[in-house]
Amino acid sequence: MARRVPREPLTRALLVLLIAAPAAAAGSGSILASYSFEDTVATGPDTFAIFQAARHVGTGQGRVSLSSAFHVSGYRSVEIKDVAGDGDFPELQGYFPVRTAGRLFFHFAFLTTDAKEELNVALAGPRFFQMEKDGIAFWLGTREGRLVHVSDGIPKKLFPVEAFVWYAVDVAYDLGAGTYALTIHREGQETPLVALRDQPNTIRRAGSAVDKFSFVGSPYGDTSSVVYYVDDVVIGTDESVAQLPFVAPGRRKLFVDLFAEYQRQLRERPRCLPLTSPDDVGLSSADLADLGRAGLMDMVRGVFAGDPVELADGERRGQGRWRQVFGAVAQWNAGCQALDAGDARRSLAHFEKASALVPEGRIFTLSSVLALAGMKRFAEADERLLLLADGRDDPRYAVVSAYVGLARGDLDRAEAWLRDPASRVLDREANPLLAFFRKSVPADLLTALRAQLGAAFPGLLDETLVAEQYYYVQLWKGQYDAARDYALRMGERLRRAGVPASVWSERAGDAAFYRRDLAEARQLYDDAIRGEKDNGLLMVLYLKLADIAHLSGDLETERALREHYYGALTE
Repeated sequence: MARRVPREPLTRALLVLLIAAPAAAAGSGSILASYSFEDTVATGPDTFAIFQAARHVGTGQGRVSLSSAFHVSGYRSVEIKDVAGDGDFPELQGYFPVRTAGRLFFHFAFLTTDAKEELNVALAGPRFFQMEKDGIAFWLGTREGRLVHVSDGIPKKLFPVEAFVWYAVDVAYDLGAGTYALTIHREGQETPLVALRDQPNTIRRAGSAVDKFSFVGSPYGDTSSVVYYVDDVVIGTDESVAQLPFVAPGRRKLFVDLFAEYQRQLRERPRCLPLTSPDDVGLSSADLADLGRAGLMDMVRGVFAGDPVELADGERRGQGRWRQVFGAVAQWNAGCQALDAGDARRSLAHFEKASALVPEGRIFTLSSVLALAGMKRFAEADERLLLLADGRDDPRYAVVSAYVGLARGDLDRAEAWLRDPASRVLDREANPLLAFFRKSVPADLLTALRAQLGAAFPGLLDETLVAEQYYYVQLWKGQYDAARDYALRMGERLRRAGVPASVWSERAGDAAFYRRDLAEARQLYDDAIRGEKDNGLLMVLYLKLADIAHLSGDLETERALREHYYGALTE
């Protein structure tokens, strides 16, 4: 909890929270601040600009970022990670119009991964997080595994906190009286764990104003290595804020749901798929620090809210690395407009300029694949897909791969390979590109392979990618049994050729998941886990098993799998 408005460089947290969408919850006129961290915007008429930031001074190793691993409503939450002893702390701090009278309602949900690690949540006023009038008004935190609230200057114990469990918190603050009611629900339980009334505020001072909220780890002692998640933050002046439903929370948007969502966007014609993170356009923490100092965060907010960045404006604004990013986003916007108008050739020129400015911007390369497919330049589209191959678990990659397959129109070869026992596609010596089947290929390595393989390169690249395009096309068409059977047979052939096949076991599991055969999907994911050594890919598989447990109503298994997933993240 910062003691003043943070003026230090703004970090990645500021950006990812700027693209979070206000939640539509209570009556729109009563909402002062409302965030569910999604990608659509629907504000009330008196919601005003909110600044969210994680405060760092150069030594901080913590972070505030969007996460799809855990959530209550929608598909994302905010992850707050503190690091003990790093001399700083991450913070989500939001602002709303100052309130000096009446009642204020504060609703949020949180989940912590380790109850022993300290976290803190507060409402405060113009005097920031001081123990004085117009300073801290409400303070909730964890201490030694228990949730406490600080009332009348005294930390008062509430209950032991469970890790990997969502808690919904509702505060009804009476500013004139300087008291609040506190209600806390545990996920899956209708009866509240806490239902307190008439609690003195933190300093027992009537009329203490409030205008901000804060979510942090350990701001004063620098002793916490907490990782926790926050969702559905709503502040308003109407009691309906405190009556938001808290049902069994979701964990993340399923791969199958995202695939269907992006498929709908591409079904009519090629068009750009949405941004999902700052990494999509190559924005780094250093870039955001410069943006914060230059006062250009309104422009960033507009970019991720979908506002166009004009070419001249993008090229004119600012200096240095992030100026390139704005120029790239401007080119991408222009390319998206051309693609939407059916001009694939013009859109490709813009996407390639964006990639030249920011080569690490994945969305620029992904968009260029759509443009190339629209122009029937499939060999080049395949090359771009190979550059993105380490993102195969991104549903946008899957949908674009399916789109290329449909546009190609010649997928009979993929089926024929399985009927040919001497298939070239499954011969590692004949096709060295198979070594990169689950990895991205840097552009310089791709250039070297093209030179080494000569005229054979396009055909070998074709062989490497058409198989997965065939699979994704079956998903696109809703032919889930065909997709599962193809994945199983492809996996068997790869194993015979001595090529790792866990990716195809996972794909067979995905197809079974689509048809809601959860038992078969579970078995296939287990098979994939046994054959997988990559920790990052294992995390994805454990999350999918957790989704199955969640859909099956097996909350204990789901929790165990989530903890397994979290453990893998720290390796």
